Amino acid sequence: MRTQLFSQMITAGVAGAVAAAVIAAPNVFSHVAAKPEKAAAICTFTWYLSNSRTSGTATIPAFAYGNTPMVPLAGNWDGAGGDSPAAYSPDERKFFLTNSFTGGVGQVTIAFGNVGDRPLVGDWNGDGTDEVGAYTPSTGTFTKRAADRSTTSVTFGTPYQLPLTGDWNGDGVTDVGVYRASAATFDLRLPDGTTRSIHYGDPYWKPLIGDWNGDGRDEPGLFNPANATFYFRVSGIDPTETTESIRYGDTGDLPVVGDWDGNKTSSQGIVRY
Repeated sequence: MRTQLFSQMITAGVAGAVAAAVIAAPNVFSHVAAKPEKAAAICTFTWYLSNSRTSGTATIPAFAYGNTPMVPLAGNWDGAGGDSPAAYSPDERKFFLTNSFTGGVGQVTIAFGNVGDRPLVGDWNGDGTDEVGAYTPSTGTFTKRAADRSTTSVTFGTPYQLPLTGDWNGDGVTDVGVYRASAATFDLRLPDGTTRSIHYGDPYWKPLIGDWNGDGRDEPGLFNPANATFYFRVSGIDPTETTESIRYGDTGDLPVVGDWDGNKTSSQGIVRY
């Protein structure tokens, strides 16, 4: 399911020590093995992921992946199982993808986007595999990159809003949307070009998207950075609101969501730096 982090932002009960790990500097992430002489940087991101939306404890062993000022992301990169981590370097405009939860060096590198763009993730063609994309804030343009490197673009919302991607109607194809932070409103663009607007939560919380109830449709969610609480709108984009919540992480953590175990249902995680 298409899930990702849309803002740059220890779990209570997460065990203490994390084994030291290093991650190759961004310019050595590639399909080709990193050359020994390349410099390595200490990884500054530690991921704590949970397969349960009712527990404040991580269920996947903590691992190190990525470093500042990268943006942590998640997606199904190989079309099998569930979602796994990624990191986007705004300095190099590169995505570093991995299919594992063991940290270390990225398995795939994709250079895409321009200076100032925000990273996107989505299944643009409904084949079950996520691809990358970019949102240009100055024009409100979503650019989707296919596996063959071809691109398609759509403009939605007004410039400088927060971009969203998700499968709003359950057809397997990822659609676009925007979050108006000052109004606490999700504006979702449906496949027929119409817009569904959902007021949810409080202004300036962090928007998240995931399939919380396993119905094949993605729904809005939120992270309140003031108290490290995730909110999941399990009623989807329907008028009646039903919400679940869980306190997970500490203030200052970065929220991330994904289908970590491949059960078609999204759950929470945090990235600490």
